[in-house]
Amino acid sequence: MRKIYLIFMTLIAFAIKSNAQCTGCTINVTGLDASSHIIGSGQTLCVASTGTMTGLITITAGGTLCNQGKIQSTNLWVAGGTLKNYGTIDTYSVLVSSAGTFTNYASALIDSLMITNANSSYVNNGNQTGTAFTTADHATTINTGTINVYDMWDTLATFNNSNRISINRNFGNAYSSNFTNTGVISVTNDMANSYSSTFTNNGNITVTRDFYSSYSSNFTNNIFMNIVRDFYNSTSASFTTKCMMNVGRDWYNSANVYGPSSSCGGFNVTGQTLNSGTLGSGTTHIDICDAGHPALGMDGPGGTISGTTTYCSCTNSCSAAPVGIKELQTAMLISISSIYPNPASNKLTIKLNSQESKSINLEVVDMMGKIILNKTANINIGENELEINVSNLLQGTYILSITDSKQLQTKKLFTVVK
Repeated sequence: MRKIYLIFMTLIAFAIKSNAQCTGCTINVTGLDASSHIIGSGQTLCVASTGTMTGLITITAGGTLCNQGKIQSTNLWVAGGTLKNYGTIDTYSVLVSSAGTFTNYASALIDSLMITNANSSYVNNGNQTGTAFTTADHATTINTGTINVYDMWDTLATFNNSNRISINRNFGNAYSSNFTNTGVISVTNDMANSYSSTFTNNGNITVTRDFYSSYSSNFTNNIFMNIVRDFYNSTSASFTTKCMMNVGRDWYNSANVYGPSSSCGGFNVTGQTLNSGTLGSGTTHIDICDAGHPALGMDGPGGTISGTTTYCSCTNSCSAAPVGIKELQTAMLISISSIYPNPASNKLTIKLNSQESKSINLEVVDMMGKIILNKTANINIGENELEINVSNLLQGTYILSITDSKQLQTKKLFTVVK
């Protein structure tokens, strides 16, 4: 059944991309255009499937850029206008400000993406890859596709995720931001919710290192959350979990931790459990299960502990929520499991996992959008290993792009050092 859904939804996504049209065009780009453009009120610049833009682009209020080809500009500024992408965006920097709107239906490889100012918005229905992604100053981001970035920060922002976000370093939700997750979020390093921000998790979250909740923030976990290392809740923050979360190392609370009112929820902790804040209340049921089973239930049972608190008696385990059909819509049958060494100086090894035998196209692109290496390869079902020579590349950061016959792409960043 999963395979049927995968094929069906991939065909729908491909049909949407194939039938996407740019209308009302006042300027058309059908070939290579290296000029800089300021797109003003009443203007609609359309990039055909055969077109490529490499110059600087500014879209002011009332202006529209509709892309079905390639945008490889070093900087793209949506200054109150509208950007619609049905093709490929491969650029160093995109800034959306002054009530500008950016909707991505296809592939966006953006080293630095910032959405800022009230009424500015970014809607990702496709695949976004990059290094830094920030939503700030009362702007809004909605993700129904896939996002794969190194760092993500939200400040004074609203963010709704209903599909998949992979963060390869750190994730911060701060300064009165409001984040709602009904999809899947994976964080390789640390995650923080702070400075009066609100985070509601109705999906799946995995944090490979540490989680921090602080400075009057509120965090509610309703479905599934796994913290591989340490949990910190401090400085007037409130953390509520409706089920039993796993904490792989130590658990610290100097603020407020609560469970649900109608069942039980809490933490399965492998390491130390230290409390100096408020644990539970008369109307909520929190459970602390320390794997070491200390005599007092916790290693450091300080602070205020409610009489409704229990120890290792709650069986309401957090269950991973289904990711839904939206994930299948954007799924690719091939993935890059690892690239190493990274940084590299001589040779780069690429490990690929594929669900079918196929021919792929491999590209190495520099941060200016120039294709440095382009070759095809045949891969088999299961794990595959490819090797490329990077000894002739200049020191810097590059993009590895794998494209299959359906024009679906997966990308990774790597660095060359000398």
